[in-house]
Amino acid sequence: MTYPLSDNFCSRFNCSKPGLPYAVGAVFTVRSHRPPSPTSTSYDCSLTSEAAYERESLHPLDRCIKHPPLAGSDGPTTAELKIDGAVRIGDNHSAQLVTVQILHTSPPKMLPTDTNLLAKIYDPLYFDHEQDDVDPFLCVDRDYARETAAYLALPQLYGTVIPNYFGSYTLQWPIDGTTTRLVRLILIELVSGTSMQQLSPMKFSQRDRQAIIKAIIDAETLLYTCNVRHGDIHPRNILLQNTAKTWKITIIDFGKARLGRTPYPEEEQRYLPEVSISPLLRWNKAWGFWHVFDAWVDWDWQSWLEDVYEDTTASITDHMRSVWLPSILTQPLEPLPDF
Repeated sequence: MTYPLSDNFCSRFNCSKPGLPYAVGAVFTVRSHRPPSPTSTSYDCSLTSEAAYERESLHPLDRCIKHPPLAGSDGPTTAELKIDGAVRIGDNHSAQLVTVQILHTSPPKMLPTDTNLLAKIYDPLYFDHEQDDVDPFLCVDRDYARETAAYLALPQLYGTVIPNYFGSYTLQWPIDGTTTRLVRLILIELVSGTSMQQLSPMKFSQRDRQAIIKAIIDAETLLYTCNVRHGDIHPRNILLQNTAKTWKITIIDFGKARLGRTPYPEEEQRYLPEVSISPLLRWNKAWGFWHVFDAWVDWDWQSWLEDVYEDTTASITDHMRSVWLPSILTQPLEPLPDF
């Protein structure tokens, strides 16, 4: 942002939020929950003028009570979890990430008890309440609904290019003797690997970097074939692991994902749902998607792409080309008039 932040309640009145409850050793019970499906109206989390006034005049905890998460529906499963590690916790995060051990479930054996899982907890209390441009409650509702919907749409990819998914849940934190607040979370596989954003690209050979980028393109193409648009393919959302034979990548963070290939349902068939679309179209240099990996790419992108995916050329139809690589993207720009 380029303008100064206005004071929020805590800075105006020199008070703080309650202590973070997501400490190692904490034990809590969750119940299975299914959020409502994300809709086209649930994508904007901009701060309204009313919410901006509320941010300045109401303590974040009171705001959480006033703005419970999206309703959805409760499920039949309960589980007792114990936090045994912190991945990313603290104030001003969109989600708290902790590793958990499943102590027991009801009904029994609904979750694995022999391995730790990653809990992604969408707690708006510890979101950044000092921002003037986003509404923390809309943001966590959006991220939770989108992420859950994306995982439910991708069961065939669990444990391959995305983590295994173990469901969505609700926990209740007590506020006083009579009041509680609801917080949503998901449980996913604790994946080995390091975020690409934490790695130094130049410590990898060009051959290895090309193999990694190809694996990312292949994985994203699988998501798209399943009609899921990730929406935030970026080094921070790619976990990289060096296996015995190859580089394994895992795509994480589906908080910006969308189901379907277009936001307009009436046009969905034009985008050929569930048909694999060649990276020669969707990753063409004209789209510029590859620039988020600039630090990893020191070769000519387009010639490399055409060489690696040459075998997909025959699958491209005129209709595909008109949709995913229209001529307006590739034709030379008209020269400017000489005044």
